[in-house]
This record gives sequence, structure tokens and C-alpha cells, in this order.
Amino acid sequence: MTKTLLVDGNNLLKIGFYGVKEFYHNGEHIGGIWHFVNTIRRFVDENNYDKVVVFWDGEESYRTRKIIYSPYKENRRKRIKSEEELSSYLYQRNRVKKYLEEVYVRQGEYNFCETDDCIAYYVLNRKEDEKILLQHQKAKHFKCHICHKKLFTGPGLQIHCMQVHKENIEKVPNSIKGRDNITVEICGM
Repeated sequence: MTKTLLVDGNNLLKIGFYGVKEFYHNGEHIGGIWHFVNTIRRFVDENNYDKVVVFWDGEESYRTRKIIYSPYKENRRKRIKSEEELSSYLYQRNRVKKYLEEVYVRQGEYNFCETDDCIAYYVLNRKEDEKILLQHQKAKHFKCHICHKKLFTGPGLQIHCMQVHKENIEKVPNSIKGRDNITVEICGM
């Protein structure tokens, strides 16, 4: 069985872009690049993956869902505030994509398709892979319902609830029916 790390590229890059604000090289902000590359490297080093697949939001990725549900993403605030910030973000995104190509990391980006949809399709259609998901699940799925501590995996949440609160949880909170298995390793960010 192939051990595969699936990555939400947009989310991982944005975490570094906004979170590592003080990382520059020759006057250029590179916090997103630094965070992205080091997070992938750390996960591969610690878990010995056979394959890494990074998915990116395609052009007009939100439109398909917006047709189905018109208020989709209307309440999300625009994080990029200036042309300079947009230029820096796009520069870092393109550099990360080139770096991934150089080290033979598979990437997927499809017009009118969001990263989450690509990952879901991959998971449903690649039965022979053991898939580990590095995505933005931490805030919603791996948050303790008692003390609100955010954990990185389902099993980590289960252990936390048992050790700290003496409560056993049997499924991932706020998950879709059929995708609530607490023992599946999904690494959230």
C-alpha cells in the first residue's frame, strides 16, 4: 500500500503567507514559501511518505458551488488588501509550484474546482493508497467540545478527551456521515 500525503496547497501557503510575516530574502517576503516547504519537509521526514500530492484551487473555483448555493463565501473577508500583497502572494504561490515540480511532487489544479473537491475525488477513487490529509481540519473537526483546545488529529482529540476530561468520543465532531471514523489519521492545521 502506498502511503500518500494529500495537501491543500492554497490553505498551507496562506497560513505561512499571513503567519510568517517577518521572513524576507533580498527584500522580498517569503514567509509563505518558507512555511510551505518546511511543513511538507517535516511531515515527510516524520512519517516516511511514499508520495505527496498537492492540490490547488483552480480558476473560478468557487463558481460551481455559488451556482448551487448563491450566498457561498459571501461572508468571507478579503485578506489580500493591496496590489503589492497580491503580487507577493502570487509570486510565492508560483515559486512553491516550481519547487514542487523540481522534487517531483504531484500537483492538481482544475478550473471551476476547489481543492476540497479535488481531494475528495482523489480519496474516493484511489482505494489502494493509505491517505493522510494535511488540510485545514483543525479548527472545525479537531476542536475539543469541552475546553475548545484545537488538536492536530482525530486520534489526538480522542486521547485528549479521554485523558483530560475522562470522556470517550466515538466519532469526529462536525463530520459528514460516513467520514466520522475517529481512527483515520487526518492531520489538521
